[in-house]
Amino acid sequence: MTITRALIPAAGRGARLDRPGTPKPLVDVGGDPLIVRLLKQLAAAGITHATVVLGYAADPIQRVLTLHPELDVELTFVRHEGWDAGLASSLLAGADSVGDEPFVLAMADHIFDAPLVEAIATARLPRDGVVVLLDTDTDGVFEAEDAVKIRGAEAPTAFGRDLPTFDAVDCGLMLASPALFDALKAAIADGGDCLSDGLNLLARSGRIRGLRTGAHGWDDVDTPAGLVHAEMRLRQQRRARILAGPDVPPPPAATHQFVTGAPVTTDIVVQRGAVRNPLAAGVIPPESASSPVFVITDETVDSLYGEAFVGPLEAAGYTVDKLVMPDGESSKTIQNFGHMAERILAAGIDERSVLISLGGGAVCNVSGLLASTLYRGVGLVHVPTTVMAQCDAAISHKQAVNGAHGKNLIGAYYAPKRIVVDAEVLATLDERAVPDGLAEVLKHALAQDGDFLQRLLDYKGDIRDLGFLESVIEHNIRLKCDVMATDPQEYREGMVLQYGHTVGHPVEHLSGYRLRHGECVGIGMAVAVRVARLMGACDDHTVAQHDRLISAYGLPHRIPDDIRTADIMEGLKYNKRYLTEGTRMALVKGPGTLWSVNDDYAIPVTESVLIQAIDATRADAAVALGA
Repeated sequence: MTITRALIPAAGRGARLDRPGTPKPLVDVGGDPLIVRLLKQLAAAGITHATVVLGYAADPIQRVLTLHPELDVELTFVRHEGWDAGLASSLLAGADSVGDEPFVLAMADHIFDAPLVEAIATARLPRDGVVVLLDTDTDGVFEAEDAVKIRGAEAPTAFGRDLPTFDAVDCGLMLASPALFDALKAAIADGGDCLSDGLNLLARSGRIRGLRTGAHGWDDVDTPAGLVHAEMRLRQQRRARILAGPDVPPPPAATHQFVTGAPVTTDIVVQRGAVRNPLAAGVIPPESASSPVFVITDETVDSLYGEAFVGPLEAAGYTVDKLVMPDGESSKTIQNFGHMAERILAAGIDERSVLISLGGGAVCNVSGLLASTLYRGVGLVHVPTTVMAQCDAAISHKQAVNGAHGKNLIGAYYAPKRIVVDAEVLATLDERAVPDGLAEVLKHALAQDGDFLQRLLDYKGDIRDLGFLESVIEHNIRLKCDVMATDPQEYREGMVLQYGHTVGHPVEHLSGYRLRHGECVGIGMAVAVRVARLMGACDDHTVAQHDRLISAYGLPHRIPDDIRTADIMEGLKYNKRYLTEGTRMALVKGPGTLWSVNDDYAIPVTESVLIQAIDATRADAAVALGA
């Protein structure tokens, strides 16, 4: 028998997934709204008529489906006023439209691989019964604890969310005879309201057959994590399809291989007075004692500490050249990099030479990229002189300069041999520099260490106090060391280092760098927590906590009015976590905790969610984004 009809219950409100005001069936996954994707698959499987039962948000759902240009199926819409009475009631509302023919029953918030829809539409239907698509790999089902369980696989005997023992999970796709409607009526008369209640009645009379998913996949998109899991699965499938295509041959087997590299250790010294006594801090490795040494600094730091730092080294007999570059982010260019490289080469360098950065983040970054490229890599020592550099830029393998399209686009991962942190030099920083640098401390507290977060919230003293700064910087270094040891290139839990940077970087670039890096990270964290709230990962308290902490430490959490949302969205394309499929972000699920799905911390975020979160920060207040 050819099955030509389908019934899709889309009446319930469902879980709010990622967009206020967007009904669940219209949430976009894999490039299509959930229900549109389902209808396309049903049409491909031979379904010519689909009944869609509507209730909550009926008008926008019907409008989208009616006007969608790619739907090749006749649609009948049934408005169900009692949609909140349960799924059984909604299914019965569509019974008259379906008529006396067998039909495919498909949940509007599920995603199926196309072969599963084809298989259910062509399955052998028991007389007056139902064929249920089920997954027997229960350990592999995402969020299986919330799924409808099934006892028995080939011939199911029981359905329910709370079965103590079970053999499979219901996938939300079935082939049914009209007898299902009679079973649902009987179940409702007996006090039930779920599809499972009707299925249990049919199961008792042996009228249900199971159809296994086999190697094919499906998703119940019922939570924010489920949505992200489905999106990631579809992206992975798309990549696999491309690689399996006839135009993409498999790579040839390697003829030869070599393995290089060993664990790299960077020593970090926290020592007051080190800038004025660099010999005691061991800034030059013993093996480099007779090689040319280059101290790279900027104009401001040179005027304060240049001679005090270089003098003792020269007096001890070291050959030291000091190179002074302009202050700030404007010197982080490929042009300045090239200029500095030629100056060093002209002065004379050997393979054991050391480049010592003495300055803030820009000096650290330029020096690091120079060290990673000159002679294919020479020694690098960081002596950071700002809170930002001591918390972030120096405590890293990331060395980079800016490109015309954005921040840190040209660079490399390269390990310093030594980092020397001297809190004493922080006393000469300007008013904006301390909160600017502390943004990176707040980042680790908000996304990595809940106890540290509470400590920062409870602190009522002067944020310029050197004892306080040295203490939080040292704690921050320990947190960075933890993630650097296991994930230095930030693919997993190391994504904490990217928190607040996804939006922060384009805002910084678009401001013409009049906003400092940490100020933009503060804004970026305010946006990121609103993204997480919109996606249901965290609660309103977490949003308010972010705003409170960011404000308490003198940082902005509002995007300036002269920076357009459209320009920020364009700038996101130049973030290294951006794929052609869209933006991925580090997000929190609670105080001091990153959100991960299947151990993946780079969470896909839709453009519409980002725009809403960006615009929410412009209100300059904590916004309740809950359902």
